[in-house]
This record gives sequence, structure tokens and C-alpha cells, in this order.
Amino acid sequence: MTATETVNIHFDPVCPWAWLTSRWAARLEELGEIEIDWRLFSLGVANLPEGESSDQPVGPSAEALQLLAQARRIGGNNGVARLYTAMGTAAHVRHEKLVDHEVLSRAWDEAGLDPKSGESASADPDLWRDVLSDHQAAVAACQAFGVPTLVLDHGEGPGVFGPVITEVPGDAESVELLRDVLRCTRRGYFFELKRDRTGHPPQTVV
Repeated sequence: MTATETVNIHFDPVCPWAWLTSRWAARLEELGEIEIDWRLFSLGVANLPEGESSDQPVGPSAEALQLLAQARRIGGNNGVARLYTAMGTAAHVRHEKLVDHEVLSRAWDEAGLDPKSGESASADPDLWRDVLSDHQAAVAACQAFGVPTLVLDHGEGPGVFGPVITEVPGDAESVELLRDVLRCTRRGYFFELKRDRTGHPPQTVV
């Protein structure tokens, strides 16, 4: 394990589990434990019936994902991080709907992105191709089927679904959890560790 791990984190902004994991990861980045490359994943595409095309935007997060792709074009990785934080706060803290154009516009403004650059994002077919490129990279890396998905070594290393957490722990425990996740992910023979989560809904993160 290197001093600072470089991790691709694939997310869909509508997923509350991915949101909690992202807040854990963002805090670890603040602590200097990891560097994050924020990558997209479409649950709409993942849930398409076999044989159906994903060439056109699909799913309740399609417009949000295209806006995130646009944020990367104009603001790089930091632009994605800022917009995801704004979208996630809207969806998972204030319980607003990311299919609502006004909610997305407000998130775009809160992220400090150029207002004009977000206006035509949903009409640009290249942005959906950017979304699919990230999505397919996760599938290629580790047969990803959902979020959160982490792929180590800037997307060149092993990947894993998770960790799925119900709350963001304190700093010391967050670092310990990172160590555990990295140890498991880097063991090629490790496949799955899972338990029932009935009665353990994701906790609101402010």
C-alpha cells in the first residue's frame, strides 16, 4: 500500500449508498490518505433489460450524469467533485429530486460553474458518451454492477463494489476502514463479504 492511494470512485448521484461512501472518501482525501478521480456510473444503464440499447440517455439520473460530464469538461475533476457535492446535498440531505431541472440548475450554481455551460448539456450527445465511457470502464475493470465502485491505481488496479456504509465514521475509524478495504481489494482471491442490512438505512449526512 502506497502512502497515498489513487482511487477511481464510480458513482450515480441518485444512490444514497454511493453518497455516504463518497463523503467517507472525500474526508480521506482531505486527510491526505487518498487521491480521488471521480467517475460516473449509470444505474439506469445497469438495470436495462438484456439486449436493450444504452446509446440514448436512460434512467432518472441521466440529465444529472450529463451535467457531471459537462462539469468535468469545464472544471476537471474538481468540477465533478463540487457538482456531486451540490447534487448529493440536494438529493440526500434536502431530499430534493434530481429529475427536477430547477434542482439541477441550483446545484450547478452552488458548484460555482459557468451558468451558460450547463444550459445545453442534456442536448449534447457527446456528454452521454462520456457517461457511458466511465460506466464501461468500471464494468471492464471489475464487472461493476452498481455503486459505489472503487477501482485502485487510477483505474488500472483491482476494483470492488463498496464499501457500503450506513454512516460516515470519525477520522481514525475512517482511516482504519480504508486500510481494511484496500487489503481486501488487493487480494485477488477475495470475492465477497456481505450481511443483511435490514433495519440499517443510510444515515443523513449534513
